[in-house]
Amino acid sequence: MTRLLIAFFLLFTLGNAGPTTSELAKDINLAGKQRMLIQRMSKEALMVALHVNEQEAKKDLKKDMELFSRTLQGLLQGDKELGLVPVEDQKIKEAISDLQKRWAPFKQALEKVIDGNFDKKTIEYIKKNNLDLLKRMNAIVEMYVALNKGAKIKRAQAINLAGKERMLSQKIAKDVLLVQYGYKDQAPILREDKKLFARILHGLQKGDKKLGLEETKLPWINKELHKAQKMWQEYEKLAVPKKLSKEKLRALVQKSNLLLSQMDKITKMYEKSINREKRARALSQLVSSFEKQEQEAKHIINLAGKQRMLTQRMSKLALMDALNIDKQKTQKLLKNSYQLYDKTLRGFLVGDKELQLPPAKNEVIKKEIAKVQEVWKPFKKSVEQVLASQGKDPNALAYIIADNEELLKRSNDLVQTFKKEYATHNFLEDARKEIVDIAGRQRMLTQKMTKEKMLVTLGIDPQTNWKKMVTTVELFDTSLKRLMYGDKKHYIIKPTNPKLVAQYKKVASLWQELKPLYLKKKNSPKELNRIIQKNPILLKEMDKAVKLSEVVLEY
Repeated sequence: MTRLLIAFFLLFTLGNAGPTTSELAKDINLAGKQRMLIQRMSKEALMVALHVNEQEAKKDLKKDMELFSRTLQGLLQGDKELGLVPVEDQKIKEAISDLQKRWAPFKQALEKVIDGNFDKKTIEYIKKNNLDLLKRMNAIVEMYVALNKGAKIKRAQAINLAGKERMLSQKIAKDVLLVQYGYKDQAPILREDKKLFARILHGLQKGDKKLGLEETKLPWINKELHKAQKMWQEYEKLAVPKKLSKEKLRALVQKSNLLLSQMDKITKMYEKSINREKRARALSQLVSSFEKQEQEAKHIINLAGKQRMLTQRMSKLALMDALNIDKQKTQKLLKNSYQLYDKTLRGFLVGDKELQLPPAKNEVIKKEIAKVQEVWKPFKKSVEQVLASQGKDPNALAYIIADNEELLKRSNDLVQTFKKEYATHNFLEDARKEIVDIAGRQRMLTQKMTKEKMLVTLGIDPQTNWKKMVTTVELFDTSLKRLMYGDKKHYIIKPTNPKLVAQYKKVASLWQELKPLYLKKKNSPKELNRIIQKNPILLKEMDKAVKLSEVVLEY
């Protein structure tokens, strides 16, 4: 749902597909149509020679010659009425110019047919040279398709091959007429052309990797392809390499024209769909880019929030080290915690591939990082002194106890700065960042309440630290309920993702066990030990919830 809403939002900011794609699609269509015209003109010349709908064939031949000449010129110099722009690619220019030279004598042969001044040599010339023209025209079409490959438009090859089907519908009829005229060597060519037509038609519908075709998923095109399939089945039965009556030849010509019309309709549909695909691709890229930025923002807020937790975890572990609680493990965790804080803080400024942090470019954020660094340097030194003295340096420990909340405050200010600078004014995404912040704060609260519990137990300013701990416990409890059930007043969305719901329930179960122990005025050694043992588990499970809040697409 979130992705759909983002797409809907971005749709209004997305411009129309550029004219280049539209013009290129038109070029592929009309250049492809030229292949068909070469074959249809050859077919019509043979119809005149065989006296099949002779007068109609002459009229159609004249029209096709004019259209072929005009389109060829339009591809080269542009033609507004045909929707063609002048070609810019030098190789295509040269290929079209060369084709124009070869078209001139072929055109003369066709004019002889129209005038009735032809003989067998004229038909022989048409038979031989139509394939050379076809081959060269096909190469030009492939050049246009290659121009579109740079934009990765899948539909370009579909336009090319749907257009090729128009040509094959005419070439197959021409093959049959050549056989009728006495060219028996045309029979195997006819069979190959029929196989190719059937394969392309199947590829347009179901896909064909070798032909570079993907399955057509547009229902309106599939419907027309299904009609073409039925037409082809009828046409194929008549397109046989044997002597046919005039009646059957007329039926063959009629069905070839019907199939041509249908394939032309389909080609134009592919041509129009290329713009939809271009638009959809651009929209998809915009959505993906937007989602990537938002994912990056949530990740940074997560890590900045984790820094708050580390300030309290270091303070708690420093106290545990001083009290000789699980000495070796505590020292290792304290060292890991301060190194991670230091690495992450540096990563916010200069970037860190391992942490997936980009370097800071925003001056406001850079200034806020500098403020944290100012407080962090002496705090870091004190942690190092605690580690070096095995927890026996009272001054270093005193500094940590006195100044950890100042580092916490600065770390929290950095979180809020990130949130502000990454705000999008998109309610859903900004709400998600708020949730990552609040869930991340819960990790910190697990460590803060434990640190405060230990200070009370040690008799260090017990009244103040007790009040602080009660406030921390209440905040954790309230925030957990908001995260689990939502809170409209604080713009917190109720989660529906099954994994996230299950994870919050796991945290709640642990919390129900620990909450009474924190709020108990005097704990037995066994109860204090349970807090110390279970607190890292609560932190771990809360951390899982934060990570899920960060990465799940559907909250």
